[in-house]
Amino acid sequence: MTVSHDFISALPWKGLAKGLSILLVSAAFLAGCGEQANTGAALNETEQKYEKEVTLSGTVSDQKGPVTKGRILATDEKGNIISSATLENTNRYSLVIPAGTLLPILLQVHTEAEPQTGKPLTLAVAEATMTNYNINPLTTAIAEKAKSMGGYTRKNLMAAAVLSTSVPDEDKTSSGFRGDPTKNYGGWH
Repeated sequence: MTVSHDFISALPWKGLAKGLSILLVSAAFLAGCGEQANTGAALNETEQKYEKEVTLSGTVSDQKGPVTKGRILATDEKGNIISSATLENTNRYSLVIPAGTLLPILLQVHTEAEPQTGKPLTLAVAEATMTNYNINPLTTAIAEKAKSMGGYTRKNLMAAAVLSTSVPDEDKTSSGFRGDPTKNYGGWH
């Protein structure tokens, strides 16, 4: 079977080749556009703020147990103080946050032990509906991880919480396990 030269030249090859090259150049150009640094801001996260005055409360503890002396500061991300409270002979705190305060805010506990640790215990607040927060070394690790992921967004805080918690090494395997395997790690999943 032979195909005539006139039939092949009548096909729109030239237009197809031109369109294909424009498509490839556009794709290469757009692929290079995604090289900006991740700002960490999620497109679907809306700006939150406290519509009314709210009282945040909870407890403070460190590696040794309850922290009963110290100063708690509520600040914005730039370090501007929004509210403060003092811990005296109790590890329970209460902070009044004014209406209109934009989230996220940081709750930082400055203690006498801070010179040894080099940093305050910290908790990042990115959810306006919650008012009870316990501040401890884990919340500090979560806040630090979220900041390194691009900021204190709800999405980053949730991811940081997952990354900051771990299973002890001795619980990661079942080697040496003697018993019912359906009960190990809470049973079959």
